[in-house]
Amino acid sequence: MSEERLERIENQLSQVIQAVAVMQQNMTVMQQNMTGMQHRMDSMEGTLLTTMTGGFNSLQTYLTDLDLDLAKNERETEDNARKSRRLNQRLMRVEQRDNDF
Repeated sequence: MSEERLERIENQLSQVIQAVAVMQQNMTVMQQNMTGMQHRMDSMEGTLLTTMTGGFNSLQTYLTDLDLDLAKNERETEDNARKSRRLNQRLMRVEQRDNDF
C-alpha cells in the first residue's frame, strides 16, 4: 500500500471515530431527554390523578349535600302539608259551627 493511501485510510478512520463519539454524545443527550420526559410524564400523571380524585371527592360531597337538602325539603313539605290539612280541618269546623248558628 502506498503512503498516500494509508494516510487516507487513517483520515477516514479518524473521521469514523469522531462520528462515533458524536453519536455516543447524542445518544447520552437523548437518554437524558427521555429520562426528563419520563419524569415530566410521571409528574403530570400524578397531578392529573390528584386533580381527578379531588374533583371526584368534591362531587361526592356535593351530591351528599344535595341528598341531605332534598331529604330536609321533603320533610318540610310533608310538615307543611300536614299543617295545611289541619288548618283546612279547623276552617271546616269553624264554617260548620257558623252554619249551625
